[in-house]
Amino acid sequence: MSRLLYDSLKITLHKTSDGYQIIDHEKNMKMTLSFDDYCKIIQDNRKHQLNKIIKANNLDILDCTGGFAKDAAILASLGNNITLIEQNPMIMSLLIDARGKIKNDEIRSVFNRIKIKFGNCIDFIRNTNKHFDYIYFDFMFNINKSALPSKNEQFLRKIVKNDRNVNINIIQETVQRVVSKIIIKDHISSNDYDNFDIINTYKGKTVKYHLLEGKNGYRKISKK
Repeated sequence: MSRLLYDSLKITLHKTSDGYQIIDHEKNMKMTLSFDDYCKIIQDNRKHQLNKIIKANNLDILDCTGGFAKDAAILASLGNNITLIEQNPMIMSLLIDARGKIKNDEIRSVFNRIKIKFGNCIDFIRNTNKHFDYIYFDFMFNINKSALPSKNEQFLRKIVKNDRNVNINIIQETVQRVVSKIIIKDHISSNDYDNFDIINTYKGKTVKYHLLEGKNGYRKISKK
């Protein structure tokens, strides 16, 4: 058994015979990641707001804030090809482990459409020559304290740093660098991105998705 300890967060990642397990010692809470659990959200994919935004399939989509790949799975299940970027090594370990343990054939076919890459999203955007039809961001916005997030979300919010100013700077640079359409997931009551040139906003009960157009201010990205 090996482990990676985040001392300041009191979080440990254990490699066991059954795969990786993450433990929050402060809350005495454990979690394993299983992509087979995504069957329900895959079945309901046509009702998802993302299906209203992305009206075609077989598109190339860059998921810049991978997390536990739930949104990437929805996008891939709609027939698209996803490149997922994740820069946290603990989350990356869980992703790779969960992908290797998929048992459900439908889920496996979905994740065959997802390329998982370790790295920083803006560095990737600066250096790639690949054209993406859409670029997706979910910066893990703050939620109403009365709403209890799932166990997976609680771990993500503790591990992943969230700085509003950094997020806005990433969007500003991305808009100037790409010709892609850009989707930003946001809390329904947030106004963090109102200063951007938003094409449309798709609203749900607790979240909304802003659609922006890349301006390609720095260079033209050619499709391979």
